[in-house]
Amino acid sequence: MPISVRSVWTIDPAAFPDQGSAREKLAFLVGYAVLAPSGHNTPPGHFVLSDDHIDIVADMSRALKTVDPLDRELTISCAAAAETLLAAAKAFALKATLTPLPQADAPTVIARVSLSSPEPSGAVNHTMLNAIATRRTVRRPYADRTVPSHIQALIKDTARPYGVGLHLSDNELLKDRIAELVVDADHIQFADPAFRAELASWMHPLSSESGDGLAGPGFGFPDYFTRVAAALFRTFNLSGVVAGMDRPATMSAPLIGAFSTFGDTRAEWVATGRALAAVLHVLTMNGLVNAFLNQAIEVGSMRHLLAKLVAPERTPQLLSRFGYLKEGVTMPPHAARRPLDEVLIAA
Repeated sequence: MPISVRSVWTIDPAAFPDQGSAREKLAFLVGYAVLAPSGHNTPPGHFVLSDDHIDIVADMSRALKTVDPLDRELTISCAAAAETLLAAAKAFALKATLTPLPQADAPTVIARVSLSSPEPSGAVNHTMLNAIATRRTVRRPYADRTVPSHIQALIKDTARPYGVGLHLSDNELLKDRIAELVVDADHIQFADPAFRAELASWMHPLSSESGDGLAGPGFGFPDYFTRVAAALFRTFNLSGVVAGMDRPATMSAPLIGAFSTFGDTRAEWVATGRALAAVLHVLTMNGLVNAFLNQAIEVGSMRHLLAKLVAPERTPQLLSRFGYLKEGVTMPPHAARRPLDEVLIAA
């Protein structure tokens, strides 16, 4: 991985500008915000910096027009970055607030994080900062190890204040039915040449300078094979291969979680992104990892069936498997991230 990309994940909390201005502190915190997850690892947000606040603004040039035509996942991703910035601010004992969708006449402004005071009011929460900087999506095998009930309760309670439900299941029959939806969604998506072309366009080796996208090591194959895999996905319908991996991954996961809201509005997408970031921080602090199964939501007919299974009268927004990395399995490298000078904009 190029040094410029790899170094984004290496943040020294001691470098925080304690004596700096609010503007300098916010700029530093963007280093944590860019580590939040995003669909296809697009990092779709810009950070527009002012003297006492920062706006997280959707970069529509990075929208996924085929898999995410309404920009739902893009909005969720930007909101997750905003919540991560807020969490980092609070970890540095700063008094910070987050305002969702702060400008009615500017729909691409997803959230605003403001500092009411630039002066820290307590000790640094290194546990939270470490969780933000070490979290990653792990698509590798999970251990056959039950997630304790108190951890399940904790992550559900973490999502609830955002108005987001997190429906967890370790029931084998329910996991089987969810796995069928995931597999059916795989076949539907990969039968579409436009979907395959869009996916392939976001497959970049870690050795590239793009600072984004999906790379081979995240899926368990060598980095040099990423471009070959992209060409294969673009050219052929490999749904059978993908489904053959997704079904056992779903069934072997100790826990399947579905994030849901009552409706399907932009405000609820923002709430989902915030809840996602908060839950992933708690998971990481407790030694768990996750990988997404969002194809069962991206395909509308599957999303409707998933709602009936896990969240009747609610709208599923994200689907994920949770668990512990299997013993002997290597943790994947961090995904690429764009350098800060590409995403931080001075107002």
